Amino acid sequence: MLVPVILLFLQAQYWHGEAGVVKPMSSTKNAKLIGGHDIAISDAPYQVSLHFSGEYLCSAVLVDVDIVLTAAFCFKNISRNPAHYKIRVGSNSIDEGGWLHDVKKIVIHPRYHLAATFNIALVKTASVFSQEVTPVIKVGSIPMMEPGEEVPDGANVQVTGWGLTQEYTWPKVLQMIEVQTVNWQTCVYEFDPFVITKEMMCAGVAEPDKTGFYKGDSGAPLVYNGKLAGLSNYYFWQPGVQEFFYPTQSYTKVSAFRNWIAETIQNMTSHF
Repeated sequence: MLVPVILLFLQAQYWHGEAGVVKPMSSTKNAKLIGGHDIAISDAPYQVSLHFSGEYLCSAVLVDVDIVLTAAFCFKNISRNPAHYKIRVGSNSIDEGGWLHDVKKIVIHPRYHLAATFNIALVKTASVFSQEVTPVIKVGSIPMMEPGEEVPDGANVQVTGWGLTQEYTWPKVLQMIEVQTVNWQTCVYEFDPFVITKEMMCAGVAEPDKTGFYKGDSGAPLVYNGKLAGLSNYYFWQPGVQEFFYPTQSYTKVSAFRNWIAETIQNMTSHF
């Protein structure tokens, strides 16, 4: 095993500085993104933000005219009443600009588990997203990887989100980083003894202190060749090194859930 510590897998309410813990991408204000750069919303027009009771909660991604995809972990231990949520579209700011949409329905994968398996959820808004926020700013859904479609090992992929850029400092605008996909078997080995299922994929960097996500940003989209391939899932934390994050992070593999996504969207649409 590559991590020279015993890893403990604890419940979410106890994941605060415990030694050697695999942690989910946090949905609270302790997220961090290293090595990212500012981008305009036109560079990622599918990127939206999920807000709970007026506060930023998670990243999400537009996959239909009134549907966004995000991480199930975002709704852990908080109300799932749609009235408490808003979706901000058409803005690269975490707290202003674009349009705010009410949420009508939240569906979490029925097999979602704290251990980050099946960490995926769909959110339906009360109104459709306009493709034009202003004559300059436009939004649009992103195509998803097809069922069974795989991202090649070592491929360059992009991840976007609003994680912290340095300790306790929130970025004013949306950030993007580029990482590389990691062979699945290698990822299984690196995450041992924790399970990396076939519904997950991994990506990372050779220099983990230079670029990457950790402690956030739940639901952040991972994009390959213009297609949504993954959603940020969880990362490694090791004691003895301040703000350390392991070179490889886990992502929910979108192609593994295309059938569930299609069925759920159909059910959400037919019942409203």
